[in-house]
Amino acid sequence: MSVDSELACILAPLAGDSLLLPNVAVAEVLRGQRIRATDGLPPWCVGRMMWRGVILPLISFEGASSGDGSGPPMSSGDGVLVMNRTRNIKEFGFYGILTRGTPRLLRLAEDDLDTVGAAEQEAPRRAAELGRVLLGEDMAIIPRLTFLEDLILANRLYGTVAVP
Repeated sequence: MSVDSELACILAPLAGDSLLLPNVAVAEVLRGQRIRATDGLPPWCVGRMMWRGVILPLISFEGASSGDGSGPPMSSGDGVLVMNRTRNIKEFGFYGILTRGTPRLLRLAEDDLDTVGAAEQEAPRRAAELGRVLLGEDMAIIPRLTFLEDLILANRLYGTVAVP
């Protein structure tokens, strides 16, 4: 298969799962970010972080996916995916997704993936999941990014420019 028919992707580890994202959805991969906890945030928003002069909301995919909004506690090995928005919404630009380790770059061809049907999944698909695929023997979640963005918009958590 030629390089032209491959898709550059990022495989980001979560607590017990992995996210599979097209490379173009991710603006930057960061490690060791300083996260500011803020009162009054929904449980799936773990805090805010500074990125290129903008204060971004940092969300837990696990928390946004779970019915109760809670995710696993943060740890020292966590990273952040700074995400590009998927839609042209004036007041909304970037946001962060918490990862559990270092994401890695993959080049995938169509025959590298096997879709996973509902009967084959260990757990039912959650609201933040578009679907699941098998990468060899490992399962990965394809996130529903518009769902995550809708949560951020509904809670008015979009990034703000930092005051110097």
